[in-house]
Amino acid sequence: MNRLRGISWSLRTLLVSATIVALIAGNSVSIVRLRQAESELASLRREVGSLYETPAGSLAAVRIAADTPLTYRFRVRTPLAADSPARWNSAGTPPTNYRIAYSTILPRGRTQPQWYSAIAVPAGESVVTIQIAEDPRDERWKISTLVRSETATRRMGTVLPDEHTRLFRQSHDVVSTGLKRQNVVVMPPGEAIRLLDDRWLVGEQSLLLYGDKAPDEDQIGVYAELQSADKPLS
Repeated sequence: MNRLRGISWSLRTLLVSATIVALIAGNSVSIVRLRQAESELASLRREVGSLYETPAGSLAAVRIAADTPLTYRFRVRTPLAADSPARWNSAGTPPTNYRIAYSTILPRGRTQPQWYSAIAVPAGESVVTIQIAEDPRDERWKISTLVRSETATRRMGTVLPDEHTRLFRQSHDVVSTGLKRQNVVVMPPGEAIRLLDDRWLVGEQSLLLYGDKAPDEDQIGVYAELQSADKPLS
């Protein structure tokens, strides 16, 4: 009888031990899978340019991958009305609208590009694509800006001067001072974010690029800025 009790107790101990081992193994597998899923999610967010961790109500932008030459992509977010009710005006609407201004020329003596035009950016998140390419419809080279959001898709383009077209079709050194890949920039509402500032270096122009000094010669490049639409475009 005592022997049977001992055997019963041993079987019970064995079953409990096996259950504990199974639970530990199952939890270990779950933890590994969870960490793998979190790593894949973080990688995906970097790839698509996630603004998930930026504060609500702020102006935010991140540069994302673009595989085509002279094509630049960004994810931007402008404040929603619900994000900043304290800043609404008497009509109950946010005080600031936003736009993407674009250009290919920084004139001599100026620290800001001469913006060709601008395209409106809706509240919330949008993907912005800026491209320099030949338009197959009229075979003219243009700088075009595409803003795609959940509510609408907007496109605008400007024909490039022949001098700029020739330069973009050639190989030159480029100095980039705009957003870097996967570098998230956050600004208070109403401020501006320089998305793109790529300057083509020709001749002695490389000597002029330092600080905020205005260049002594026109600098051809690709420029884009997320900015307030409440001021005149200069």
